[in-house]
Amino acid sequence: MSKRLIPLFKSSAKPSRSDSRIRNLACSILRILKSHEANPNWSQSLEEISPSDEDLAPIIARIPDPDLALRFFSWARRRPFAESPDSFAYSALLEVLSKSRRFPDMEFVLEMMKNEEKTPTCEALSALLGAYSSSGLEGKALEVYSLVRSRDGGFPSVADCNSFLRLLVKRRSFDVAHELYDEMLKRDGGADNYSTCIMVKSLCVEGRMDEAKKLIEDRWGIGCIPNVVFYNVLIDGYCKSGDVRKGYGLFREMESKGFLPTLVSYGALISGLCKKGGFKEVKKILAEMEERGLQPSLQIYNVLVDGWCKHGSLLEAKAVLRRMIGSDCQPDIVTYNTLINGLSRNGKIRDAEHLLREAIERGLASNGLSYTPLIHGYCMDGEVGLASNLIVEMMEKGHKPDLVTYGALVHGLVVRGEVQEALLIREKMMERGVLPDACIYNVLISGLCKKGLLPSAKKLLAEMLDHNILPDEFVYATLIDGFIRHEDIDEAKKIFEFLGAKGIRPEVVCYNAMIKGYCKFGMMNDAISCINKMKVDGLCPDKFTYTTVMDGYVKFNDLDGALRIFSDMVKSRCKPNVVTYTALINGFCKIRNFDRAEKLFEEMPSCGLTPNVVTYSILIGSFCKENILDRAVTYFEEMLLKRCIPNEVTYHYLINGLSNSESVMASTRKLYLQENGKPMVLGIFESMISDGWDHRTAAYNTIILCLCKYQMVEKAIELRNKMAVKGCLPDALTFLFLLYGICKEGQKIRVKCVAIEKCCQMYSKICRPFKQVKCATREWSATIMKDF
Repeated sequence: MSKRLIPLFKSSAKPSRSDSRIRNLACSILRILKSHEANPNWSQSLEEISPSDEDLAPIIARIPDPDLALRFFSWARRRPFAESPDSFAYSALLEVLSKSRRFPDMEFVLEMMKNEEKTPTCEALSALLGAYSSSGLEGKALEVYSLVRSRDGGFPSVADCNSFLRLLVKRRSFDVAHELYDEMLKRDGGADNYSTCIMVKSLCVEGRMDEAKKLIEDRWGIGCIPNVVFYNVLIDGYCKSGDVRKGYGLFREMESKGFLPTLVSYGALISGLCKKGGFKEVKKILAEMEERGLQPSLQIYNVLVDGWCKHGSLLEAKAVLRRMIGSDCQPDIVTYNTLINGLSRNGKIRDAEHLLREAIERGLASNGLSYTPLIHGYCMDGEVGLASNLIVEMMEKGHKPDLVTYGALVHGLVVRGEVQEALLIREKMMERGVLPDACIYNVLISGLCKKGLLPSAKKLLAEMLDHNILPDEFVYATLIDGFIRHEDIDEAKKIFEFLGAKGIRPEVVCYNAMIKGYCKFGMMNDAISCINKMKVDGLCPDKFTYTTVMDGYVKFNDLDGALRIFSDMVKSRCKPNVVTYTALINGFCKIRNFDRAEKLFEEMPSCGLTPNVVTYSILIGSFCKENILDRAVTYFEEMLLKRCIPNEVTYHYLINGLSNSESVMASTRKLYLQENGKPMVLGIFESMISDGWDHRTAAYNTIILCLCKYQMVEKAIELRNKMAVKGCLPDALTFLFLLYGICKEGQKIRVKCVAIEKCCQMYSKICRPFKQVKCATREWSATIMKDF
């Protein structure tokens, strides 16, 4: 449009006419135009009135109906022996069309003006700017603004400039917005309070809060904020930028200057506090609102629901919903969707679906955001059938599943191992015009790799490329890892080399997958070469890279190589993690250098690291294999004390170690409980052996007792069940220890005494009666009872 209009600009002044005569003339013409359907001679009637060329512009300006204005203008252009309408008539028509947002007609009129070399007036261009801006047509509005600035004199009205300014800020075109505002300030009456408010908001959105405040001060003087609207904009800006303290300070300053906070003021502050988790302050503000007779708006309630959900307080979020309903503030679908999403993310899918049904019963129109979290949640729980039912319901209500919805279903099916069904879903979504993204392809390729369907996985990669879907690094890494898992290092190398052939630079995750493969097959030189290539490509090896190579050296009994990598890791300022230390501890344990292994273990807390179950299990297993049971048991008790849950490997090491032990340290037999309440596992185990229990049953019972002592009753019950599966039947002591654990958690004296008595009666036929247990066992059993 700029090329069309720039050469047409001419400086001109609009002629004045007698208002009363023009008004009467316009009324007569309007009556004729309105009766055109009933009056076939309407054109002749207009000719009888015979308005002059100078009358056309003011008459058109007084015809509010764009269709009638176009009809009159068309008649005027076809008049016999009359000149074509002038620029003012065209411009008047443009203003009428702009008010009605008749964009195709506006473009047509502009094209006619170009052909006839006529120029729009400044008022017409201002109207065009306002129309384009209010309709969100930023490109067109920018074109018109450029044209206005290119001509001498004249400038769009403040209202139309504000409309354009608001659009620029909304679209984050901040540079142009600042230019426009500065230009408005240069002109008399070119900027008002609203203009400044828009610019203050733009600076707030950019996070330039000090500049926003300074803009107000420069406009009205230091310490002067003209009204509550400006306070609200600044409070909202500070809170959104994370500086709630300053926002709260302005809130109180506003009150001290005599401005009463509005719902907008409170809403901005509550929103900022909710993001920071300041719910104590939120409750105080809500109480203050109540004292002032202000009820939270729907928007404030929604902010509260969202805040509680994001901070994991779902009960509080649901309480807000009930409070809304109780205060006659009807929740909308956003309220319910927020709660549905929060509950679904926390695994409470049934509660989330109940809320969906409640929302529907209240007559709220559910949407895709109502269903997608539920579908995703059910898929993660393996309830793919329920997820599928929700998709059907969603589609019946006219909501098309989107990429996220389909992605959740595909992921759920792959997790369940139903890869073929997941592939069918991919076909269905493509039929409906929803193209899978790299994330969905990655899930499918991962599922195929786990199933060993590697040719199909490669075929899927080729399909991605055919559809111009650029695979991300995880897709390639998944394929590389898949071939490595299935012992095909050569094919993994081909995939890795394929990246280079396509000019794709592998990222760290791809390198790590390849390095993992080299280490698995003992190709340590290739792994080191891969690390060096990473560095050449400008990538920094991460914790996983170093730890994988260290673990590779350890597995192939090259501890010097592992230590070399550890040294490189420290020099590179890559902080070791738990897995790194665990790999080294494993290496030293394998060469029976337990002093170094334990020293590394003791270093971990000083590095801010907490040993995990693998770390403990390696130490326990190593000491058990060497029959150093006192150290193995010490680490077992320590892990229970630190609330580190044992796994199958831990149990296996301990049970085998105790069962196969020929002797236990005699010094531990005399004391069964230390003063601090820590059970002496070896003493208990030795006592049971001396009383006639077989080694394996005694080992299981000892571990069960330890779990109960450290209030891990559920794990103790699980071990009891596994004990039976392994052909080692639970006996009276097994159940006594479990009851001890239950009572220790409950601390109910009457319950535990009755429970122990009933236990002895119940199992007297299949187990040793409790009274027949030999002295040593009775002695420490009595000590256990005193523990309550």
